[in-house]
Amino acid sequence: MPRPENWPRTILHVDLDAFYTSVHQRDDPKLRGIPVAVAGRSKRAVVMGASYEARAFGVRSAMPVHEAQQLCPQLTIINPDGARYREASRLVHQIFRRFTSPELVEGIALDEAYLDITARTRHGTTTAEEVARRIKFQIHTEVQLTATVGAATSKLVAKVASGTRKPDGLVLVPPGTEADFLAPLPIGVIPGLGPKTEDRLHAMGVRTVGELAAYETQRLVQALGVGGAVLQRYAQGRDRAPVDGSKPAKTISAETTFDTDVSDRGQLEEALRELTDRVVERLRAEGVRARTIYVKLKLPDFRLVSRQVSRTSPTDDVDAIFRAARSALEKSHLEARPVRLIGVGLSGLEHPEPDLQLTLFD
Repeated sequence: MPRPENWPRTILHVDLDAFYTSVHQRDDPKLRGIPVAVAGRSKRAVVMGASYEARAFGVRSAMPVHEAQQLCPQLTIINPDGARYREASRLVHQIFRRFTSPELVEGIALDEAYLDITARTRHGTTTAEEVARRIKFQIHTEVQLTATVGAATSKLVAKVASGTRKPDGLVLVPPGTEADFLAPLPIGVIPGLGPKTEDRLHAMGVRTVGELAAYETQRLVQALGVGGAVLQRYAQGRDRAPVDGSKPAKTISAETTFDTDVSDRGQLEEALRELTDRVVERLRAEGVRARTIYVKLKLPDFRLVSRQVSRTSPTDDVDAIFRAARSALEKSHLEARPVRLIGVGLSGLEHPEPDLQLTLFD
């Protein structure tokens, strides 16, 4: 019998704690208890993941490695190991499928997923807390990693909940309490609310989610456009987005906003190269290749320009991807117009075909 539309859903957001570094610390006892970061070895490499010991020094993901080393001179840098991360993620997803059907497990990244466990909890034979604790226990005992879980009636609230008590946390938001739970939190916790929008809301006197939820909707739309109404709905805890396990792999992207608008082509290409290095490091860590490369540009009037280049075959070669990104930049026909923001994205992500010759003779 189908679930009535008003039946409270039970959604879990599972986030593996400091995933990349935790995998290395699990496998190498010498790395336990010390500051560790996963990063490439290029001059422009950025931190892909930092252990909690490193975070205590201010080291964060997406931070340039040279900056991380200044904050933490004793930092140990580990090369990314995509195969190891994929295997750990695969084992965790096997655990997820013990509690719900595969189409109700939506992987966001190797270390993050949503689970719709409504079918488990609707008859009152078990609770969201019991399921969440069992999942956490099995991840810890079978994969030797820790996870933080948020449980709520929506994806949005479950994700916010898990972010409030890391690491190894469990946060339950009972039905009907979503708005009260969100109200005292800073507006930056709302997924999709970027720093520029956050600054504009601060200028309007809006600093907490509760203040955003209660703000006059018409004034909010005038200030932020139709997206303002969407953000307000989220602030009120209203989100009906389904958990969809059939979704294709996500896009991998990175962007940077210049302190002052840039029109020099050499500076744009230098930023493009740095962003390409960043997205390719993430691409390789997740063990996939990209078929489409796109460049996003934001002009001083906030108009967005996006161009893409598609390849006949997917790749994870940094030089090939940079050439495609540079070609996409050329297709924008900006000439000498200044640019406020530049971004690089990869889509059409695919796992590489197995090397049959290696399989036969390895």
